[in-house]
Amino acid sequence: MARLSNIFLCGVILTFLLPTRSFSQKLTTKLADKSFEEFAFVEAIGLYEYAYEKDTTDNYVVKGLAESNRNIGNTEEVEKWLKKLIDRHVEQPEDIFNYSQALKSNGRYLLAEQWLKEYADLRPEDGRVNIQVSLLEYIKFLMRDSTNYEILNTSTNTIGSDMGPAFYKDRLVFSSTSIGAKGGATYKWNELPYLKMYSAQIGPYGDLNSVQSFAPKLKTAYHDGPVSIDPKKEIIYFTRNNYVKGKTSKSRDGVVNLKIFIGKKENDDWKLTGPFLYNSNEYSVGHPSIYKDGSVLYFASDMPGGYGKSDIYFSVFSNGQWSKPFNLGPKINTEGNEFFPFISNDGVLYFASDGHGGLGGLDIYFSVPERGVFSSIENMGYPVNSSKDDFGLALDSTGVKGYFASNRPGGKGDDDLYFMKIKHIPVIIRGVVKDRDTKDVLADAKISVINEAGNTIATSVTPIDGQFEFEVNKGQQYTINVTKEFYTENEVVIVTASLRPNDEAFSEIFLEQKIEVDNSPAPKIMEEEDGEALQVIELEYINYELDKSDIRPDVAATLDKLIGLLKEFPDLEIRIESHTDSRGSDDYNMLLSKKRAKAAYDYVVSKGIDPNRLLYHGYGETRLLNKCANGVECTEEQHEVNRRSIVKVVRKGEYKEKRGQKNVFYF
Repeated sequence: MARLSNIFLCGVILTFLLPTRSFSQKLTTKLADKSFEEFAFVEAIGLYEYAYEKDTTDNYVVKGLAESNRNIGNTEEVEKWLKKLIDRHVEQPEDIFNYSQALKSNGRYLLAEQWLKEYADLRPEDGRVNIQVSLLEYIKFLMRDSTNYEILNTSTNTIGSDMGPAFYKDRLVFSSTSIGAKGGATYKWNELPYLKMYSAQIGPYGDLNSVQSFAPKLKTAYHDGPVSIDPKKEIIYFTRNNYVKGKTSKSRDGVVNLKIFIGKKENDDWKLTGPFLYNSNEYSVGHPSIYKDGSVLYFASDMPGGYGKSDIYFSVFSNGQWSKPFNLGPKINTEGNEFFPFISNDGVLYFASDGHGGLGGLDIYFSVPERGVFSSIENMGYPVNSSKDDFGLALDSTGVKGYFASNRPGGKGDDDLYFMKIKHIPVIIRGVVKDRDTKDVLADAKISVINEAGNTIATSVTPIDGQFEFEVNKGQQYTINVTKEFYTENEVVIVTASLRPNDEAFSEIFLEQKIEVDNSPAPKIMEEEDGEALQVIELEYINYELDKSDIRPDVAATLDKLIGLLKEFPDLEIRIESHTDSRGSDDYNMLLSKKRAKAAYDYVVSKGIDPNRLLYHGYGETRLLNKCANGVECTEEQHEVNRRSIVKVVRKGEYKEKRGQKNVFYF
């Protein structure tokens, strides 16, 4: 509303004071140009629109409207105004490229491809078109893994801009224009308030809550953030306008550029320690991302000597100071913009770019280093990327969950924060099984891959070279269990959080030959089952609460001990008998006893025991141990005696004492 009032007032003044319509038109255009040069694009749009109403044939004004709208991401208006230039045949090659990009951002991919080919014919040397000339096929390719992501628009988003996520302890630090905004100065670029830093509690499913102001002593009157934090050294790297000691500094062209500043936590508060060594008044340096050991700082800058409008650089901390910045080169940087680098704990670089093609606007890419060099990139695809701007990705320590910002349709404001979970990042577990003493490879060893939930997700048997290989999902911990006849079982744990996509974790697993005395346990008593002898090796009583069949922790502990025997001695089996007291009907008690026996059975099976090694039976109140039958008054203690389940570890057949034996003989 205020913008419209100012424009209207400007129009009134021009109407009464200026002698000719032509002069009014020229002055309005000059005012619009001045606003454009000062990055007040919303204001410039209003003035250009006023000038256009006075003279719809002025192509200079049309170009100003296209460029102003492009700077604030209003792609529908960009498409509209650039089409006018093209229809009038006064377009420049860069107008055609920008028109194709606006069409792409507006989801008009077929038309975008046609105009991109037009641009490629005019400027074949422009690296931005190399991947995009087959745009439709590329879009289909980027849509292929859409089910591999979970995306959530977080509840803390506002009608303004929320962006720049960074993890710090159990909270997410980010910047917002509109949390608690109560008027005051606005950023002329888009007429939103300036970005301020906040933190939020991360919920169990990725949503954010309990928003608080972050690092208030680092706050300025202008943009604050985004940030990157070294949690071990408690050092913060953050972007803000060129603002020092209450004053802004401008470049020779009158621009207040961005700079990286550094702070440190002291007495539970963040305090400014100084600027990054390679800041400049003449260009912007921002969007910092510090590697987990604090040794390398990645950032974006439009400093001279780059490959495009904004490039990604890194600086190495050595001998107490930061090295001169290194450009990441043309594999990462393009003639366009590369922003918001993020270096993950596993050393993968993520960044946003509008120069590598993609779904539209800024897309998020990643690069896995090869021998320490980022030489190839990959688009993260839909739905992380959309036809609009998607940028500022940050991942947690697992490398599979994180947040990014986007101005895609359906959000709450200008830019929203989205939670992202990657369902599958392939990594390889590979290894070889060997004899511990001879170091010979072992064939016919059974390999089982067990996930964190205790489930066996894959098995194989080693071939003659003793090797095995499995593809698993990054971010989890896996147990590799190895068994072989005449050898003791062995396990190794593989942690995949630090692996990069398609990386391998290799492990040599050694098995030791069994040279032991047969120590299988002797029976405590002998029983009979179906007319055959039955050895009772162990016998345990487990009690249930009245009218319950739940496996309590104490019951589970008892069963676990017996399960251990079954795993150690494959010829042992389990018999489960469950009894109730006489309270309740006979039918109900029979059903309850069966449920109790079945609950114990299910628990043992869940621990990996073959069901064929188990039998269970419920007897209800048919086998009371005392006089407490129906109608007999008894104490709780007397009833509890009858409310029992018996678990027996048994071996079929008569017991024959065995002598010691060896599996391998040495001569």
